[in-house]
Amino acid sequence: MKKRLLVSALSLAGLLAAPAWAESTYTSPATTGSTATARLDFTVTIPQVLFLRVGTSSGNAATDGTIDGITYTVPAANVGDASVIAGVGGDLTAGAVTVRTYGNGGNISLNSTTTGPLTTGTAGEVIPWSQISVAAAPLASTTTGFTNAAITHPAFNLGTTGGAGTVTTLAATNKVVRVEGKWTYSYLNTNSVAAGTYGGTVAKNGRVTYTATQL
Repeated sequence: MKKRLLVSALSLAGLLAAPAWAESTYTSPATTGSTATARLDFTVTIPQVLFLRVGTSSGNAATDGTIDGITYTVPAANVGDASVIAGVGGDLTAGAVTVRTYGNGGNISLNSTTTGPLTTGTAGEVIPWSQISVAAAPLASTTTGFTNAAITHPAFNLGTTGGAGTVTTLAATNKVVRVEGKWTYSYLNTNSVAAGTYGGTVAKNGRVTYTATQL
């Protein structure tokens, strides 16, 4: 008796675990012009994603910890004479970086955040962010699936304590944004300032944080 109950339970479990069959139609008798139909329903679920790259990245779906550095060294003969100084560093070299962002939830806002003017760490020795110029341009070659364009750089906050800058809005098409470009940073060198190393560390306000926000 126990054995028969066990067999029945297993049989029921097998029926419950049976796969769902596709629809079918049986037509009999079939003659010329008779039809039989079967249908399938398909569902595709797409997750909402958001990606931002400024500088080095190992891939378009990667989260990397590499922070590029851009350095300016002003020749002694040109201190404060408005000779524009090109940078060293950036993934594209010469003070230039790759900018790439994508998302599939609608428009995206892009902004920069500073923590105050560049400083040597000594009171009164500062270089305002207005001395860092950013030129926007397309990349030399386009990545498949992206629009290659001059992405407007979100202007730096010039306040004494920094903060969020001026938002650049990236417009979506059918809720999708996929754009890339290049930013090249230069030091304008129009101020005569004390000798020293300005920025270079978080403590000396040398870091800019860029943020992409899904709108």
